[in-house]
Amino acid sequence: MPRLAGQSPEYLQNQLQAFIDRRRTNPVMFNVAHVLNPSMQKALADHFRDLNPRPLGGAPRELVGEGKRIYQEGVPAANVPPCASCHGPEAKGADAFPRLAGQLNDYIIKKLTNWDKERGQQKDQPDNSAIMQPIAHDLTEAQIRAVAAYVSYLE
Repeated sequence: MPRLAGQSPEYLQNQLQAFIDRRRTNPVMFNVAHVLNPSMQKALADHFRDLNPRPLGGAPRELVGEGKRIYQEGVPAANVPPCASCHGPEAKGADAFPRLAGQLNDYIIKKLTNWDKERGQQKDQPDNSAIMQPIAHDLTEAQIRAVAAYVSYLE
């Protein structure tokens, strides 16, 4: 389960709609999201925006330095842009791009590792998650673990 504290309302509402439209696959979230009317979606999104997203820690600290480098500089040899270019220099997200600061280490690893299986299921209805597909695909397992560790400690 992701930490939703501090996420932008636009991002959360977009993701709820993605579950409804089956552009994201998760049977539990589909069952939750499809019963929410637009005003309920907005209220939930506003509620989570206002929660304290302080990091919980627990990721391997020795990976943080490499994760920071990848987050800020990308991986030019693999055509992977800096994460900061979309998620912001402090990983706080913006608009439809999610906050990564303080996100759970294991959640980031799982999502980046399984991006192709969980996102963009409706090829005729692409959303901004399509931007991440080649990036997630081109990161190595070690790079994914490093980025996950780095963002998990950010406030």
